[in-house]
Amino acid sequence: MNMKRVILLAVVGGAGFYGSSFLLSSHAFAAQATAAAANNSPVQENAAKNPESSAVTPQADPRPGAGTLLVGELIKPLDAKKVKVGDRVECRLLQDLLYKGKIIVPHKARAWGHITEVVVASKGHPGSEVGLVFDKLVMPDKREIPFQYPAIIIAVAAPIRKSTVQTTNMNDMPVLMSKGQATGASAMGAVEANAQLAGANMAAASGAISAANRGVIGLKNIGLDNSKISYSSIISHKGNLRLDFDTQILLEVSRPPAK
Repeated sequence: MNMKRVILLAVVGGAGFYGSSFLLSSHAFAAQATAAAANNSPVQENAAKNPESSAVTPQADPRPGAGTLLVGELIKPLDAKKVKVGDRVECRLLQDLLYKGKIIVPHKARAWGHITEVVVASKGHPGSEVGLVFDKLVMPDKREIPFQYPAIIIAVAAPIRKSTVQTTNMNDMPVLMSKGQATGASAMGAVEANAQLAGANMAAASGAISAANRGVIGLKNIGLDNSKISYSSIISHKGNLRLDFDTQILLEVSRPPAK
């Protein structure tokens, strides 16, 4: 079947479907590109004089700048009763991060953050709260890329719902049919060429969030507080907060404080 895919845009309103790529706005890297050019100018000058030295000069990784949006899922459960301030929190990215058509951060890279605040439920305080902020990306090859500014959570959602569907409907079969036809000779040809797919169970997913989402989606008695200056707080209005390991979160690299 043709899987629905999420295309996340680093602009407001970039809704889409699960599993594709994520475009980074040019504004997010503009300041860094300028700084990089300034920082590299002495290197470039030296390279002209000594080409051999330039061959081994490492290029700095671009740093996701203010406004960059990243969708990921928690790698471990988040439990207010078990975490403490300073503990590390990790999430796995679900989409590639693109800049000018180039993948600069692949999916499966990780965002690392830490706990900033913990308030557990008690008799006098029936709810609980956990504050978090994210500091950097860790690439699959272990390279670390700090965010230009701390990243905060702007949406939290229930895990993606995964299921299987039988390919008894011709439109669900992941095969190419001439002229888009799902009946007649075209359909028969597709089945004959892919007989092993007829009636097979195919993976399906739903409930993925996008860059357009804000707040809490699909989680009962949970709130999100972004009134703090430097971090986000996930709140349980009833009892101690506990989020499953694959809970989805949408991160946004925060903007610098106004001067």
